[in-house]
Amino acid sequence: MTRALLLVLLLLTHALAAIFLLWTPPHPLQIALLILLALFAGLSLFAWRRLSLHLQRQQSRVQELLNARDDLQLAHRHMERHTRHLIEGLPLPMIICAADAQVLYVNERALNWFDYRDFRGKSILALSFSYELYTLFQKCVKRGAPLSAEIHLTNPQERVALATIWQMPAPDQDQQVYAVVLMDQTDLLRMEQVRRDFVANVSHEFRTPLASVRAIAETLLDDPAMPAPTRERFLHMVVAETERLARIADDLLILTRAESRAPERELLDLAPLIHNLTEQMRTEAQEAQVEMETHLPEELLVFANRDQMIQVMMNLLSNAIRYNRPGGKVITRGCRQQEYVLIEVEDTGIGIMSDDLPRIFERFYRVDKARSRDTGGTGLGLAIVKHIVEAHGGKVEVQSEYRQGTTMRALLPGDIPDISPPEASDK
Repeated sequence: MTRALLLVLLLLTHALAAIFLLWTPPHPLQIALLILLALFAGLSLFAWRRLSLHLQRQQSRVQELLNARDDLQLAHRHMERHTRHLIEGLPLPMIICAADAQVLYVNERALNWFDYRDFRGKSILALSFSYELYTLFQKCVKRGAPLSAEIHLTNPQERVALATIWQMPAPDQDQQVYAVVLMDQTDLLRMEQVRRDFVANVSHEFRTPLASVRAIAETLLDDPAMPAPTRERFLHMVVAETERLARIADDLLILTRAESRAPERELLDLAPLIHNLTEQMRTEAQEAQVEMETHLPEELLVFANRDQMIQVMMNLLSNAIRYNRPGGKVITRGCRQQEYVLIEVEDTGIGIMSDDLPRIFERFYRVDKARSRDTGGTGLGLAIVKHIVEAHGGKVEVQSEYRQGTTMRALLPGDIPDISPPEASDK
């Protein structure tokens, strides 16, 4: 448009110059002036064309830069979204902080960990209530190198966590950003402690009868002329200790199978099974002067492993008899309770102190160690009960009052699958 106007002006200038020459006598100064005007118009048109071309190139360059900026902004938004999804998808709590320990971002798992929702404007100390974590963060910022350490958290619950802190690349070069990742070590440390206790307990349980057998054998070897009644009594002691070792080994095998294998289940009626086991153990109960009662429905169906259910009931009944008092009772009940089948064994025995209740299902844990060994217990009975019931999808509960008695409850899933054989098709 502008070039067209300049071209029109140039033509008008030449037209006016031609009219002026026709109507007035030519003069050298006039001719020179007209020539200069024509040259000026031509140069102006040429300069404007060059300027227009330059402006077009600059506009194209600016548009390219704007497009590149938009592409970079889009890529940056995609990267932010990808990073946020990555952080949120982590199975670990993650906190992003500035160098002054101000929280910039917290993933959902970390918020659940600390039971905190609004983290904006908070420091990592206000979020975690852990001075150990805050001190570790300050050390990382000061050293400028990644750090890891085991810390103890108390809010909102007791935890032992492995904290790892490192510096992350930040979009703004003037800002330092740090990532804090926490890994819960509580269960791992607890399992490690259980493993150490288990190894120590197994060693102790085997060492005691082996030491007795060795001492008796050395006594027999040192005295070849020992009277026959004394020798026989010592040999009976050896047999008793070896039987104890065999019981421990058998219980360990039962416990290992319960932990490592899924139970092979069948449709089972617990009512006659419990009646039969009660009759089998009635002699042991009579020797301990304990009365046994059963209150069961005519039919109590579960989908379970028969041998393992026998093991559960034998352990529960045996404990109820052994830890009872003369003249006491053992009462076995069973019923359907909502989605469970409930088996309850109640005794009127010595009971369990409240401090011991959380540990009674641990391997080799005994409330009364002397009484347990005297009655032939291995300390694995309740651990076996717990693992078998849980392997069936159930749970075990205990209620006890010291010197009053204990009630053990095993709740098994009451769902009975349809295992009827398919009907034969007509040929």
